[in-house]
Amino acid sequence: MPSHLTRSVFRRLLANQPIVHRGCLRQRHQRSLTPSPRLLRPLASNNGRPSACYQQRRHFLNFNIFSSKREAKEPDIDPGIEKMMELVKRQRMDARMPPLEDVLKAVRLFVKSKQTKRQAITDSQARLVQQSLEYCFKTVDELQQNIDKALMKIYLTNLRSCAAVLHGTTTRTTVTDAHVDLARFLYERSISNNLRKKTTSLLVHILSLSGYPRAARDLLLQAEQGRSTATSTEASEFEDGAENDRDESLEFEQADERAGLIDRPPKMWQEVLDAFVLQRTKTEVERTFVMIKERGYDRHRDVAVTMIEFCMQQKDVEALKQWWTAYHKAVSEDPGSGPGLRKHEEAAGRRFNDMLSWCLKENQIQLGHQSVRDVMANNPPKPFWDAIFVWAAGTNKSVDEIGRMMSVMEKSNEQIVDRSEWRQADIVTINSLVEFAISLNDPYMAERFIALGRERNIEPDARTLVLQMEYRLKVGDVDGALIAYKALVEHKNATYVDESFAEDISAINRLIVALCGTQRHDFDTIMNVTMDLADRRAPFEAETVSTLALLHLARDEADDATDLLNTHSYHFSSTDRTNLRNAIMKFAVDPKTSTSRAWSSYNILRDIFDETPRDDRTELMTSFFNRERADMAVRIFQHMRMHSRADTIPKVDTYVAAFMGLAKLRDIDSVEIVHNQLKLDYNITITTYLRNALIIAYTAGDKGRKALGFWDDIVASKEGPSYNSIHIALRACEKSPFGDLRAKELWALLRRRNVELDQALWASYVAALAGNGDNDSAIHTIEEAEKAGQLEVDAFLLGSLCDGANGQIKQQEIEAWAREKYPVQWEELEGLGSEEDIAGQRSFGIDRRLGP
Repeated sequence: MPSHLTRSVFRRLLANQPIVHRGCLRQRHQRSLTPSPRLLRPLASNNGRPSACYQQRRHFLNFNIFSSKREAKEPDIDPGIEKMMELVKRQRMDARMPPLEDVLKAVRLFVKSKQTKRQAITDSQARLVQQSLEYCFKTVDELQQNIDKALMKIYLTNLRSCAAVLHGTTTRTTVTDAHVDLARFLYERSISNNLRKKTTSLLVHILSLSGYPRAARDLLLQAEQGRSTATSTEASEFEDGAENDRDESLEFEQADERAGLIDRPPKMWQEVLDAFVLQRTKTEVERTFVMIKERGYDRHRDVAVTMIEFCMQQKDVEALKQWWTAYHKAVSEDPGSGPGLRKHEEAAGRRFNDMLSWCLKENQIQLGHQSVRDVMANNPPKPFWDAIFVWAAGTNKSVDEIGRMMSVMEKSNEQIVDRSEWRQADIVTINSLVEFAISLNDPYMAERFIALGRERNIEPDARTLVLQMEYRLKVGDVDGALIAYKALVEHKNATYVDESFAEDISAINRLIVALCGTQRHDFDTIMNVTMDLADRRAPFEAETVSTLALLHLARDEADDATDLLNTHSYHFSSTDRTNLRNAIMKFAVDPKTSTSRAWSSYNILRDIFDETPRDDRTELMTSFFNRERADMAVRIFQHMRMHSRADTIPKVDTYVAAFMGLAKLRDIDSVEIVHNQLKLDYNITITTYLRNALIIAYTAGDKGRKALGFWDDIVASKEGPSYNSIHIALRACEKSPFGDLRAKELWALLRRRNVELDQALWASYVAALAGNGDNDSAIHTIEEAEKAGQLEVDAFLLGSLCDGANGQIKQQEIEAWAREKYPVQWEELEGLGSEEDIAGQRSFGIDRRLGP
């Protein structure tokens, strides 16, 4: 297998890029790009071998300021998506809309790309397509007769092609409400009966998959009654023109029509029945089956399969026997021929295996044995034998006994004249047994079955090695899974396994995650597995991308993380992107993460995950405040301020969080920057809550006098002050020149208005008096209030008074008074502990923090 280094070298040679390998043990820090002429000839070293010499070169100020910065890989976005994103952004900003032709072309390019690659449309892409088509429909409706016929034909073709792609690629695991909305839009905008028939099939399909079977059934009944929109002459003309346009973009839809996936009522009713069975609604299943029976669709094999599954859900043994007998009879009477025969036999074998598995799970051993006897009466096809072997393993037959059963099966071939129909145990048989062992979480049994195959000259295939990886990963044997992976690679190289083999992709994704999680495997080992997957252009799962991105970030390889995310993240659903974003968020806000790595993580979130909401960005901003990096936090705030989405731009809580963080760091310059942004923000209504934060921020930055100006605004406002506002204003008085005078004015105002003065307010008031050196007035106020029974002196009051005192000498005066007057309370205060700053001023362990 080529090494990661070899692949990296060839890639860079083909791309005309310099070759850099971080793992080199003898990497020189100072290298000249051009050696000196004197040094061009090799010099002999001590052992006589030539050694290369490099000329030392000193760059300007020892910085290579002229070196080009590494360019990040362009985002891997599907064709047309960028133009649709631009349309949505312009709509959000009320800017000038792009031309209709450009939007139609973008939708057409996107749908054609999905048709070619056979890729599903994600929920975010579905929203973009719907918004783009809505814009096109609105524009076409406004232009009316002035619309060009060619544009109208392209618009209708986009509708039909989008319906075909959505129908052909959507599965139960990928469908979301966004797909439902797009399908409903296509259905409602069908302006001809032909297009309406196609979109009806699509909408039934999507509604059934997304858990809305009642709506799907009602739509089917409505369609059967002939309730469809009338077709105008002009619409028919455009539609006929679109039908006659044999463009390659319609090949996917035509293939679907040939496969019977569109406009087939039995298939549509079958999807509705499957959805009700999945929801386990017995009455609706029975009602829907009656409707199917009335239409003569109940003889379809898929209906029998669905009813077998329903009977197993309901644990109705008698009904299960009847439906299985009916299904088995239908298969026996019409087995098909040629390739269809093998296909039907495999499908029937899977159904038989499912029923036997249910019998094991529900302890219906008698039913299972009876079913096996009935099937064995006619020497069944090999897929039935494979199911019987699994049944034997489930009923505690040993591996050796199962081997003897295989011999019995092969001996029965003597009765079959046609050798092409002989039953032979093969690797499919072994794999089914290994899968059963995995379901029991028994790796030892799985290994025994693989060994049984080797005893019978059945060598493991790619599927076996994938299963081996899976069960080893399941029990945490990462090293064993890695060995199985290497064996798989060697097997594929030796047997020339088709590149379309994709069963190993999910297991390899889990292997990469496990290798990163063990923290025992070196980086090159992880990259070898990763690059093999990338070379195949195989899809990376969201968890894999998340794990690798965090690995790169932890190694200070932000560029590599960016390239990885640009390659894969735009193809994920919104849920996967959210999980990926949350993982990077968690890494960025983790206090253990270095500041440089956290900032790199934020830049990735900003550039690649533009949908990052306000709350997450605010959390990031707060984390940088906690790191004492106000510059970075303010930068994040400014990025939010410049955003165009309403769910991202700052709101009142965001401003408050910024002011409180800056208050903690006492960064007055940054406070003024954010305040200037607030002045220009017409979306924000200034409230008392916000003004409280402004007072706290300016007070912390030694701008107490300016802070008190906001108190005046609060008093003059209609909302008025809160209790927090009074505390905050008194703290501003404590920190501003001549603040004791303002504090006395405020206190007199509170008394005149009969405001309830609690213990905390008294503490804030006397601290404001002491903050300007007026100890006598503060002490006198306390003594008078105590005599009047207006307050009770406690440790918090004395601590606030001492903390507010201006300077060491003033604190000593208060301490001498408190020791003499209130010795018990002072002893309690000292018991809380204290700290001294450089100037010798003490700060006691009381909580004087203020919130807005």
